[in-house]
Amino acid sequence: MNEIHEFLTVLIPFEDVPAAIRAYTESLAERDGKRVTPIRISVADITIERSVDLLLVHAREYPGFEIMDIRWGPHDGGPYPTFAGTLSVEEVGPTFSRLDLDGTYEPPMGIAGKMIDAVVGHHFAIAGARALLNDIKAGIEAAYRAGVEP
Repeated sequence: MNEIHEFLTVLIPFEDVPAAIRAYTESLAERDGKRVTPIRISVADITIERSVDLLLVHAREYPGFEIMDIRWGPHDGGPYPTFAGTLSVEEVGPTFSRLDLDGTYEPPMGIAGKMIDAVVGHHFAIAGARALLNDIKAGIEAAYRAGVEP
């Protein structure tokens, strides 16, 4: 398994993030009983888009800090990695918070997949994680601006 660690800042006060995340996940399309979202990865002139099943569940919280379990994998199967980890929200200032994505992904296709991952797959996995984290940020900021209820 390979690790991914990404973070970014969201323009939402910490106390409003949980409601915004709930609103974001509820806004995602539901197929086969799962929340589905696209991940778009652009490398050079190539853009790859895959639908993934996204699971985001509150795990625990501490003052100024909330941790959620996050998982995703290809919705329709296929030779794409699966990810499991945490999405943490940290209070940074009165009007913004930090999202941290930490976890591991499993390349598909066994040994062949691990060889591909060693050459180029890891770059695609990181790009996919960044893209999804940016989509989550955009979604929860939009939910916050729309006035979600805590």
